[in-house]
Amino acid sequence: MTDFPIPLVASLLGGTFIISLLFTRGMITLGPKLGLMDEPAERRVHETPIPRAGGIAIWVSFLAIAWSGKLFLPPASQLVSHEGLVAFTASSSLLMGVGFIDDRQGMKALLKLGGQVAAALLYFALDSSLWGMNILGYDLPLVISCIIFTGWCVLLINAFNLIDGLDGLCSGLVLVSLFVIAGLEFANGRGSTAVMMLTMAAAVGGFMRFNLNPAKIFLGDAGSMMLGFFLATSATQIGGEKAVVGSIMLPIAIAGVPLLDVLLAVWRRSARGHLQKSHGEEQNGGIFTADKDHLHHRFLALGLTQRKVAYVLQGLAVLLAALCFIPMMVGGRGLVFTFCGFIILGLFGLRHFARVELLQTGSLLHLAVRRHKGRGAMRGLYYFYDIIALTAAGFLAMIIETNFGTRNVLGIWSVSYLLLFLTFQVVSLQVLKIYRRVWSRPAMREFFLVAVGLTVGALISSSIWSASKDDVTWSDFRCGLIGAQFAIWLVLIPRALPEVVRELAVDSKHRKLVKSGDGRKQILIYGAGTMGNLFVEYLKNCKPEEFHQFQISGFLDENEKLKNRTLQGFKILGGLDDLEALNKSYPLDGIIVVISKMPEESMKKVFELASKEDLKVYRWQADTMPQEITFDETSGFPPDNNPRPMDLKSAPGRERTNLEVPDCGVLGRASEL
Repeated sequence: MTDFPIPLVASLLGGTFIISLLFTRGMITLGPKLGLMDEPAERRVHETPIPRAGGIAIWVSFLAIAWSGKLFLPPASQLVSHEGLVAFTASSSLLMGVGFIDDRQGMKALLKLGGQVAAALLYFALDSSLWGMNILGYDLPLVISCIIFTGWCVLLINAFNLIDGLDGLCSGLVLVSLFVIAGLEFANGRGSTAVMMLTMAAAVGGFMRFNLNPAKIFLGDAGSMMLGFFLATSATQIGGEKAVVGSIMLPIAIAGVPLLDVLLAVWRRSARGHLQKSHGEEQNGGIFTADKDHLHHRFLALGLTQRKVAYVLQGLAVLLAALCFIPMMVGGRGLVFTFCGFIILGLFGLRHFARVELLQTGSLLHLAVRRHKGRGAMRGLYYFYDIIALTAAGFLAMIIETNFGTRNVLGIWSVSYLLLFLTFQVVSLQVLKIYRRVWSRPAMREFFLVAVGLTVGALISSSIWSASKDDVTWSDFRCGLIGAQFAIWLVLIPRALPEVVRELAVDSKHRKLVKSGDGRKQILIYGAGTMGNLFVEYLKNCKPEEFHQFQISGFLDENEKLKNRTLQGFKILGGLDDLEALNKSYPLDGIIVVISKMPEESMKKVFELASKEDLKVYRWQADTMPQEITFDETSGFPPDNNPRPMDLKSAPGRERTNLEVPDCGVLGRASEL
């Protein structure tokens, strides 16, 4: 605990809250006069101009209390070092100046980034305690310490700046982060620093009184950047006795949600930029391009209110902090629980909230697979990667078997064994001819053959190594088998990644019936046989944007035995007789018929039931997009039930969609180079 009276701490926190409350109320009036107004725009969620000067109120309130305590209250002078307070005051003044200009008249992204870097460098120069940073248990040189500190500050500044898009969201996340840091400081016996974190929390709390939905004032770029900077500088040296684990978990514990939003933004904008470049389009700003695909925008698109979105993301921040606390408090033994928690959250998030990133990545993979240029370079890249991966696999096996060489009584811990293991693993891959193919759509058979080949190669290398010694031991074979397991995963993961991304992209956009649509047409597929399987493969491999109008939600089939089963992840919902009940429960828009050579009487039944339910009927054939078809009582369907692109009629009450037929065939497995 602290070395000063509890009443003094309560007075400081209460005084900070009241001062922040008064300053924030004043900035609501003063903000418009300073030209600090956030006007409604396409990317904004508010509909009336709102002052964005709340960050100034927080900053002034905090510094006023901090300096007053430092100068006039001797018992409170131990809250923060003089050097640290001077460093934060000077550097945050520079950052607030940059933010003020940006809030008032806008600023180019690179110039704004330069101001952030300058503020971080100024802080580092003024606070000598940072000159001997320790990361993962290692003392770093001055230059490396400066680079890491600057990068960390810029990362958190932009993370909280990007997440500041809803009433009460950024300020609430900042409060979570401040309480996390305060809790860690109390746990490590640094109560004075913890009180300083709570003082900033009190300043943010006074502002939040007017920032909750419906907000009367915003933080502004100046405020969000200042708070991110404060968190970065405060969290630089808190790892406690669990230094290694703390260095890994601390960023996630403090700013997990904002950092996740930054990661998705960089992923999304980079993929989008590469697509624009591939299509010969002009790139608009790269990763600095503003968009409306942040986490809070996606929750809003689900129909949640601003306040509920803020609560959900703040709850997620608390959950991430709790998962990180486990190993930071109990050490490496808690990493298992944290790792499992991250895996569960990651899979859930990829499926439900990374649809945009997966679609962009799917488009890139589609372009990469269809292009013949560069396949030689890709083959060379795979070969270079495999050499590194197999070397790492053998080395990890040696580490496990010999416990870093401490049990090296059998001689496994040697460069000779590693070279022998690597040689036979490379030979196994060459025998399997995996470098003669592009793994566009790898099958389970190919994965199995590679796994068997690597295992056999490891056993052969272990046999030769064991035969070269006087005694044959199980340790040699055990080491080879362990190395083979690592090798299988390391070699196959990058080859399986395209298929995984395609599968996740389909899963995030399709494979579910939804009660309320998002502007896309909710479609059922009629025919769960061979052509149904072929259609799903087409869906995975065509450009994702070609199906941006459709959400494929499930299958219909007249085979009663198939009902409630699944076809490649899509549920078979029943037959045509179930269409009426399904349409009452869900807002369906149409049916895609995929059965080849379907009798006209059966097709007529499909059309009659679809017309009764006011649904469109589409026909799909290999290598084409679904085309709408119509039925005429006198002339029937077009020949062979083929679509008539030049004479399509919409079903009653439905808006017709013009669809082009792209050149997008179903890709074969592992095509020859």
